[in-house]
Amino acid sequence: MDASALRWVLAIIGIVLLVGIYLFSLHQSRLRKRVAMETFAREEIDSAFIEDEQLREELDNLNQIMDETNIHEDFEEIKINPVLDADFTPAQHPTPDLYVAEAISAIDQENLISYLLKHADHRLITGEEIESAVKHTGFEVNDSGYLEIRQQDELCFSVASLSAPGNFYDMDQLDFSTLGLQCFIDLESNPNPKQSYEVMLKKIDELVRLLNVKVFQSNNELLTISNVTGVRKKLES
Repeated sequence: MDASALRWVLAIIGIVLLVGIYLFSLHQSRLRKRVAMETFAREEIDSAFIEDEQLREELDNLNQIMDETNIHEDFEEIKINPVLDADFTPAQHPTPDLYVAEAISAIDQENLISYLLKHADHRLITGEEIESAVKHTGFEVNDSGYLEIRQQDELCFSVASLSAPGNFYDMDQLDFSTLGLQCFIDLESNPNPKQSYEVMLKKIDELVRLLNVKVFQSNNELLTISNVTGVRKKLES
């Protein structure tokens, strides 16, 4: 046998050996996987069985305890969360004393239409906020320091501060603040109360949006549409 033939024989033998080794390794790998899967399956089954037995024992113990409990017990009296079932009234912040300006206290209550603009949580309104609102709504400061709206040189309504001294002389100062605004009309001295009231409602709506406040009646109750309708009927008559 010459050298060339020998090389071919050796090459074929090497290839056969490599193929055999590869197939043998595949076979061993499959065997290991099968053994692992069978072992895993048995462990899972055994575990489930054990857990099921433990659960059954716990349920039996629970049933025993319930059987020993008084069967006539009224379960409706059991409270899951007694705090939530209690008659609980949330704490409310006390209403601070609101200052009544002299110009308002001097008016007869029968001739007074007055609304309060303030935050429900009694948060203070700064002078900067009021100055900005005044610029956007056309209010002017009169000689007494109150804000007012005039049409054709006739007074429609005025605005006082709910904090002492009741005026807005110092609203440009950094430390100026107030609990709110009090818009008011003196029906006795107002030449056109019906028109003035509508102007006041319009300006109040603007102030509510600019200052993010709520509108209250003089008794600190929220103003409603029915209240406005009642005033309008009163002015018409």
